Amino acid sequence: MNSSLLVLWGLWDDVYQRCTRLKYIEKGANIFRVVPLRYRGETLVTSDNQTIFNGDLIVKIHIHNYYFATLCKGVKDDLRVALLLRRQIMVSLPKLAAYLESMPERERIKGIVGTTMLHKGVQPLGFSISDVPMNWFFRYKRWYLRLLLRIVHPDGKKRVQTWNHEMPLKRVYMSKEALLKRYGTMHASTGEVD
Repeated sequence: MNSSLLVLWGLWDDVYQRCTRLKYIEKGANIFRVVPLRYRGETLVTSDNQTIFNGDLIVKIHIHNYYFATLCKGVKDDLRVALLLRRQIMVSLPKLAAYLESMPERERIKGIVGTTMLHKGVQPLGFSISDVPMNWFFRYKRWYLRLLLRIVHPDGKKRVQTWNHEMPLKRVYMSKEALLKRYGTMHASTGEVD
């Protein structure tokens, strides 16, 4: 990625952060930013058979794209980018679980939910995947994420064209119970291995 473009993106990201309710899990060390809100959408059934209904309180997760772009600077290989993203998600999930455990409204939170084009390989991490309705909001979000992919990925223009049909926008989600069991303090203290 062009260094001057990355600097401009950093300035924009700072403005964006100040204008939204997104919170850092751990700035500069965690790929997620989050916001608690009411879920709006179709009923979701998680891999551990928990149900998230329209109106339930969730933690909306967002990949911190600018942070990830800084990590990818100079990386040219597709596989290395994918492995870097997976590693960042795996390192970030325990901190996300700890953050959720510390939230005052933790008892009412049903799970974590995000929307992404980069959903391949997330099911072994505990996430479930479903389609999103292609209304105006999700069409805009897909356009925005494709634009980011063009900027972040070392061969972004080609990848966007190649992934046009292979990388649809999807909803990824996990119940609070599954997140805490797999990545929370109980998991860490018992030394469980998945």
